[in-house]
Order: sequence, then C-alpha cells, then structure tokens
Amino acid sequence: MNAYTVSRLALDAGVSVHIVRDYLLRGLLRPVACTTGGYGLFDDAALQRLCFVRAAFEAGIGLDALARLYRALDAADADEAAAQLAVLHQFVERRREALADLEMQLATMPSAPAQHAESLP
Repeated sequence: MNAYTVSRLALDAGVSVHIVRDYLLRGLLRPVACTTGGYGLFDDAALQRLCFVRAAFEAGIGLDALARLYRALDAADADEAAAQLAVLHQFVERRREALADLEMQLATMPSAPAQHAESLP
C-alpha cells in the first residue's frame, strides 16, 4: 500500500493542498490511518477517489452531490448509493445531450465572419 500525506496526495492528483483539505472537511476523503504526530495518511483508493471527484467537478457535478454519493458509499447504504448514482447518470446524460447540441451548432457556424461591404463607412 502506498501511503500518501495530504501534500503528496495533492501533488499526485495535480491539485492544491487547499482542495484536499476542503474535500476532507466535506467528507469526500478520509484518511485510512494517522501518523504518531496526528497527520492523516491516505491510500491508493483515496488518490483514485480524489481524481474522480476532480474530474466530476470539472464536468459540472457539484461537490454536494458528490458528497451525498460518497456518504452513501462509505455507509454501505446500497439503496441510497444507487439513487445517487442514478442522479449522476442523469446529469451526465443531460450534459452529453447539451454538448451534442452545442457541437451541432458549432458545425453550422461559418469559419470566418462574413464581410459586409455595405456596412463600411
């Protein structure tokens, strides 16, 4: 097992230490052990979770929704976890449709603005 400190976890995930600490406060991450000095230690699963949370957040999923999902997963509440996953799947599907619509609109745009000679002074 790799053991990560907050700073190493942040570095390996490509985020700031402040983000990791914020996620700890929100319950998105939890240390698996502590050093004798009281510092939290994290494992590979925490790094994977952190990377997933960042990707989901950057895709537009709110941290509150992710916290609800992980509370259910951490509590082994299968029904609530399934419900939260369904909500996220619906969000992703709506986002995918919106991006497809946007892509179609972009495809119809001219690559350069039309020259309007009549609008010149």
